[in-house]
Amino acid sequence: MSIGNLTYLQKLDLDFNNLRGLPESIGNLTSLRELSLYDNKLESLPDSIEKLQSLQRLDIRNNEFRSFPLSLKELKNVKISIR
Repeated sequence: MSIGNLTYLQKLDLDFNNLRGLPESIGNLTSLRELSLYDNKLESLPDSIEKLQSLQRLDIRNNEFRSFPLSLKELKNVKISIR
C-alpha cells in the first residue's frame, strides 16, 4: 500500500525514522491536518506538499534541509516548526 492511498488520514507522525525523503504521493493526503517529521535526515520536501491545504501543523525540526519548496507558501493555514 502506498502512503498516497491514505487520503482520509488526518495525522501522520514520522518522527525519529532517519528519513531522507518523502514520496511525491504525500500530496494525495488531502485530509491531513498534522504532519510531524521531527528528527529525520530530510534535505528537502516534495513540491506536492502544496496540495495539503487542510494542513494546520508541520513539524520539520532537526532535519538537514538545504532548501524548501516555494510551494510551502501556498499553505495558508499551517504553523511550521523549523527550529
